[in-house]
Amino acid sequence: MPTVPRFLDEITAHTTAFADATRAVDHDTLVPSCPEWTVHDLADHLGGVHRWCAATVGNPGKKLKRRGPTSPPLPDHEGEVSLWLREGAVGLTQAIRDAGEDTEVGGFGRMVPVSFWARRQCHETLVHRADAELAARLPVLADVDPVIAADAVDEHLSMVAMGAKYRTGLRAEGATLHLHATDEGLPEGVGEWVVTLGADGPVVEHAHRKSDVAVRGPARALLTVLTSRERPEDAGVDVLGAGELLTLWREHGAV
Repeated sequence: MPTVPRFLDEITAHTTAFADATRAVDHDTLVPSCPEWTVHDLADHLGGVHRWCAATVGNPGKKLKRRGPTSPPLPDHEGEVSLWLREGAVGLTQAIRDAGEDTEVGGFGRMVPVSFWARRQCHETLVHRADAELAARLPVLADVDPVIAADAVDEHLSMVAMGAKYRTGLRAEGATLHLHATDEGLPEGVGEWVVTLGADGPVVEHAHRKSDVAVRGPARALLTVLTSRERPEDAGVDVLGAGELLTLWREHGAV
């Protein structure tokens, strides 16, 4: 897994790319991967999440609180949004550095080390960067390191499995999906998963074996497909076997 300093660098880089995408399109434009949101809504969400998370890691030992109003709020003038987004990322990364990666803070129903939020916010920013680039009709995640994209896939799978009781649509009688990132140079053991859809929900393993469906493509494309940002045929992902299982995941496992 990448280190916390690497995650913080990635938060900064992907926030910058997100801001660049929002500058390339009118903020009233609808986001195709988040059909109820405009680009304005998407920017408000990401900048708000960064500031909320900065407050979370700045309160060690406290339970996770619901998000309240963002302060300062998203500027009304589109030309000021990029700076506001970058300031949110700077505040977040500095709060994580100041807190220390092993400090226990509020998480989803449990206390977690600050390192959890470094990783979570890296991948949150990465996926919403994809949303912004889709809205702006720009190449999606074109320069993302495959190691970071594969780790984002890994976290996505883990979080869906962790919330299995809320995802009844992902229960089946042992159907399996083999996910394979095809990027060259990935470290050994990185970029392959077998997901079993059991009666109690999905179980994720780092493994390589024949499954009911094989889903193969670059890690960044696996991420956008599994999170329902892009269709497999648009992202350059090959689907071999029971493609309906991937469709099931995209309908019930996307976040």
